[in-house]
Amino acid sequence: MDERLNFARWTRPENLLLLFFLAALAWAPFPYGSNRTWAELLLALGFGSILFLWSGVALTGLASVTSLARRLLMPALCLAVALGWGLLQSLDLNLLQQMTGLPFKHLAHPVWALTATTLGTDIGAYISVDPEKTREALLAASLSVASFLIAFNLARERERANVLINGIIAISLAYAIAGVASFYLKVDLQSWLMPDGRADLGRLSGPFVNPNHFATFMALGTLAALGTFVESVRQSVVWDRGWRILLRSGIHTLTGPNAFRLAAIVFMLSALLFTQSRGAVLALIAGIMALAIMLSVGRDLSPGEASGRRAIVAILVAVLGASIALSADPLLNRVQMQGMTDTTRTSLLGSAIRAIQTAPLTGHGFGAFQRYYPIFADGTVPGDVDEAHDDVVETLSDLGLPAGLAYMAAPVLLASMCFAGCFRRRRDRVFPAVGFAASIAVGLHAFADFGLQIPAVAVTYAALLGAGVAQSWRTNMDLVR
Repeated sequence: MDERLNFARWTRPENLLLLFFLAALAWAPFPYGSNRTWAELLLALGFGSILFLWSGVALTGLASVTSLARRLLMPALCLAVALGWGLLQSLDLNLLQQMTGLPFKHLAHPVWALTATTLGTDIGAYISVDPEKTREALLAASLSVASFLIAFNLARERERANVLINGIIAISLAYAIAGVASFYLKVDLQSWLMPDGRADLGRLSGPFVNPNHFATFMALGTLAALGTFVESVRQSVVWDRGWRILLRSGIHTLTGPNAFRLAAIVFMLSALLFTQSRGAVLALIAGIMALAIMLSVGRDLSPGEASGRRAIVAILVAVLGASIALSADPLLNRVQMQGMTDTTRTSLLGSAIRAIQTAPLTGHGFGAFQRYYPIFADGTVPGDVDEAHDDVVETLSDLGLPAGLAYMAAPVLLASMCFAGCFRRRRDRVFPAVGFAASIAVGLHAFADFGLQIPAVAVTYAALLGAGVAQSWRTNMDLVR
């Protein structure tokens, strides 16, 4: 009977959709982080299908829709402003002016008037210097939005939230193992998918092109694993009945499923360090500190619970120290050779700032940095440059200050909900804690790289954030209308 009930529970529509969602998240990193147009389209097809099915299930009453969706109003408005402006950047302003009679053409980037004069023909007028790139960026942004919405709706039930976060841990661990194996065996498992092979940088990059992006992906999996590990230990160990029972319950806890979690943490963190990504390591350290703080706060603690939460900090520090001791040499060697600064990034940052100063309100086009960078380049960075290596400044130069700030405000507001949820919740605090810690890690790394522009990284982060926001309120809040 129990087996039949268990089978019936997992064949519920929401649970099946969760499995499909995990399958899409597992696929996302494989084709070079889905950082190719065809891979993005496949991911969009998968997420779009899941959202379509979820909508159908909700409309037919086979699944309940949480009333907490109304709390997403402000982040949704921020995204609507930002992505709406991005859409306007990609539209022909000549046609809009003809259709509406409004002076849209005055918003066009000067490069279009210059091009029309040179060619002697009207080729359109756009705010973006490359409308097609802007449309591609809008598609990439919609993937993150879809991932968040799916996770938010499916992870409202704690059992599904637990399956989701453990599924992300398993996916990250699998790619860590495959990445380490392919690195030492000198085998590129993705080469048959791509006509343009990766350069051998002597650093672990897993299924991604850039080692820094694999490091960000590993950081997300590591934070999720650390959160579930320390929370499970806190709940399983008896902290306030003497050292004998403490030792016995601790040994029992660490020889169960938590032994696998601990091994996964060490392996994923070691894989991250083998990427030799300086920014990702510093961002992870900040994320671990945020995770420790968020899991240590709370309401109405008994002496045993208070002791357990104090032990969380010690456990996190011990795990971090053990993993660094195992595999920090490659990172330290790179720091000694190259230092902690990068003149290339400094030059790109200066170019992006000049771009902001030129068009502070309208921007130059969402996702079009590769096209407008040569206008503002100082000539110190050779070759074709497609990213500013600073997601924050690049977003502001792409969209302009108003829309760019609105775009970045959305995840900040959602992370603040996770922050408040850690103080509000007593049970299941681990979900908002992981969501907030992941936000700290990727947010800091965004100042030094463009990991959030890689679909696999962005959708994984959005899934963790969605689960964190969904679990930032008690389940009985669904009854409050």
